[in-house]
Amino acid sequence: MSGTLVLDSEGLSRYLRGDRTVTARLEAARLDDMRVVVSAVTIVEADPQGANRARVSWALSRLAVEPVTKELATAAVALLAEIDSSGGHKYALDALVAATARAAHPPVVVLTSDPEDLERLCGPRVAVLKT
Repeated sequence: MSGTLVLDSEGLSRYLRGDRTVTARLEAARLDDMRVVVSAVTIVEADPQGANRARVSWALSRLAVEPVTKELATAAVALLAEIDSSGGHKYALDALVAATARAAHPPVVVLTSDPEDLERLCGPRVAVLKT
């Protein structure tokens, strides 16, 4: 494997709905032998209700879904403390995405609609790209 691409909820939502730009980016990642990852919590946040059910099943079958473990949750809490976030609930899901990215095989890229918050949470080891 030559690295990991992590999707946040907007990246996943666009992929589930067949967005050509995100789909092309994921295909390029696969061609580069990158592992494409999504946190289990991101599936809920992405709200796949508006997407075609067959498309959702197909898309999710092509992703590595990482569980939210006690270790990842603890890492997410530590990241929130690092950025001195008093609005923990506002950044909780971003922190879980960041913890998932930080635990992934490098080099790691996160595809997000909110690069500012994820850059702060992920730190310099993870590249953050806007969807």
